[in-house]
Amino acid sequence: MLQPLWRRSLGRSNRYRNRSTSLSAVGIDPDDLATCLRVFQELDDLPVEHPDAVAVRRATAGLFKSVKKRRRIEHREKVMASDNAVIAATATGSPDRIDDETQGLPLVSNVEGASAGTLIRPQACYICKTRYTLIDAFYHQMCPDCAALNRSRRDARTDLTGKRALLTGGRAKIGMYIALRLLRDGAETTITTRFPNDAIRRFMAMPDSADWIDRLHIVGIDLRDPAQVVALADSVAQRGTLDILINNAAQTVRRSTGSYSLLAAAEAEPLPAGDLPDVITFGRTSDAHPMALMGAVTGNQPAPVGMNAAQLTEAALIGGSSSLARNAAQTAIDAGGL
Repeated sequence: MLQPLWRRSLGRSNRYRNRSTSLSAVGIDPDDLATCLRVFQELDDLPVEHPDAVAVRRATAGLFKSVKKRRRIEHREKVMASDNAVIAATATGSPDRIDDETQGLPLVSNVEGASAGTLIRPQACYICKTRYTLIDAFYHQMCPDCAALNRSRRDARTDLTGKRALLTGGRAKIGMYIALRLLRDGAETTITTRFPNDAIRRFMAMPDSADWIDRLHIVGIDLRDPAQVVALADSVAQRGTLDILINNAAQTVRRSTGSYSLLAAAEAEPLPAGDLPDVITFGRTSDAHPMALMGAVTGNQPAPVGMNAAQLTEAALIGGSSSLARNAAQTAIDAGGL
């Protein structure tokens, strides 16, 4: 059945939009454009309610709506691109920042000065919720006041000699960063993890590990098992007064199937030579989740196969090893799984 003129016109408009890339380069054929303009001029001679005039108005109405929508999308994309560029220039918002803190690497902004730039669209401060546009060169999620306060305290040190600390989830990322701060300030530090051998490799890879490795205690535990949690509490109590408790362990990110297969397999490999930290294990720490996943992922192994345990740990300690680009290419080293 023959469609109404305005529907056929809209159909042609959609096809033209799909060819917008080629048309933007060469434009409309001069003869076609002249015909279009001539027809519009002839519309003035038609009665307002003439079917041809109505059909053209409907077709052009759809065209104007399409133009408005495209302009909104283009404007939104420009705003997002501009704001994302500002955030990417900060230390904490850099696309390659993921996992940098694992090795205690200093986060550095890509810009000079106190500000990375100004956002077009305001955002809420992570701490005080005030909406702001001026982005701190270091903290991209904090308003200038909160960023200044946190930056002034970020590198603060204190003497923790003789203090005992318990940190849950201290193997990787911010957990390891906290553990390093405690150890370097003199605290007797106990960390928990489901992958104790990987934690040993990570901490021993630190250049100053000889200064504090004797004060590091690693507990292999699955905190989802109440019996193991009770055993941990009893063990900590037997050692005496606890001065610092930091609950960092959590599993808030849903990992893809097989994310822990390399970590779990590496637990059975030999440890590096040298003085090792004190290690205690409560129950079966890897079977409950990581090992269970391994049996279901024979066809979905992570990309970096062929690595031994030491190489896996070394790769995870490199800044940008889990960047968005490497995640998309399936070559990222996932430091998750506290």
